[in-house]
Amino acid sequence: MDAKYIALAIPFFFAAIGVEVWISRARGQENHRLYDAITSLSCGIGQQVIGVFLAVATVGAYGWVRSGFALFQISPRSPLAWIAILFLLDLAYYAVHRASHRVNVIWATHAVHHQSEDYNLTTALRQSWFFGIFSAAFYLPLAVIGFPASMYVTTLTVNTLYQFWIHTRTVGKLGPLEWFLNTPSHHRVHHGIDPKYIDKNYAGMFILYDRLFGTFTAEEEEPFYGTVKPLRSFSSFQANFDELARIARLSRASGRLSDKAWAWLAPPEWRPPELGGAAIVPEVDRAAYTKFDVPSSRPLALYVIASFVVVAIQTTAYLWYAPAMMPNELAAAGAVLLLNLLAWGGLIEGKRWGLPLDLARLAASVGVLGQLARGSAHLPAILAAATVVALALGALAIRAARAPRGARVVPA
Repeated sequence: MDAKYIALAIPFFFAAIGVEVWISRARGQENHRLYDAITSLSCGIGQQVIGVFLAVATVGAYGWVRSGFALFQISPRSPLAWIAILFLLDLAYYAVHRASHRVNVIWATHAVHHQSEDYNLTTALRQSWFFGIFSAAFYLPLAVIGFPASMYVTTLTVNTLYQFWIHTRTVGKLGPLEWFLNTPSHHRVHHGIDPKYIDKNYAGMFILYDRLFGTFTAEEEEPFYGTVKPLRSFSSFQANFDELARIARLSRASGRLSDKAWAWLAPPEWRPPELGGAAIVPEVDRAAYTKFDVPSSRPLALYVIASFVVVAIQTTAYLWYAPAMMPNELAAAGAVLLLNLLAWGGLIEGKRWGLPLDLARLAASVGVLGQLARGSAHLPAILAAATVVALALGALAIRAARAPRGARVVPA
């Protein structure tokens, strides 16, 4: 994806989320919980930061394949070529999306997107940090056909941005559009953990491929959301590594060497015979169902919001200026952004290391900004402003960490 287009889209993402929150509250629905939303958005930040590095490799691989194996030389000036790649890339997305639900190691990266027990526009931004490692290979046939890398990147960006709006409970069924477009109703099914909804509606933009390949199911009653095995954490780091750890445990526990290897490639429900065989997706007990939550306080909620606003601005700047930054600058700034996400998880869940880590990342952010701004005539002013912001956030963090916690999270 083009990082600059994503950077430009970020303000619109947050404006849309604000409208969705307003509509939900006007309807008396609590569709958003602060810490679930922050975790989803943290996963999105991490995906964009790491994606800056992955994009170099994936676009480079695409260009290499096209230069050596292209069957045709397709011109980006052809309108028919743009229509063709729009549908062909969506078919490739369908293929990788379906594979990500049926191959354990790919599911371990994609599961992040499904872990939220809420379903709203922040869920759309809850993206895996490592899914791009696997997905890139599914788009290489487009290079073999002969579509230029510029067309691939642009169409992938359009496909990705389209999928933002379908992650909402505020839009019902859309009449005739439901037949050929992927809609909120269709995608709610995909995120459902009800047995009849599992592994259905893999569509990106068009629902046509689900209808063609027999994976389509219409929404009946609204699903329960999340993963069959709940994450039960507000840590974006745990979100991205939890399934990998599960597969590693499954592999170690398997008796035969072939099963140890197969654990990584098997479907997510697979278990060896000595561990009980394939897991069955249970019906959701509506009476007993509860969402994961943690005790909170208003100072903690306010601090997380204030801190997130600062990091969202930093991330937007990071994506915008990434093409002009040196690799060591990208790595240093990216590491500090990721450190934010780890610290938030620790603070929200009341870990002892949460506050010290958060204070350390505030200090590190000032240092990295100073390095990036070196040589600028405005360096003293930049450092002064960054220090003031860091000290203010640090004071808020200390107060938030010391505040007594109540029984439930303050909703967004």
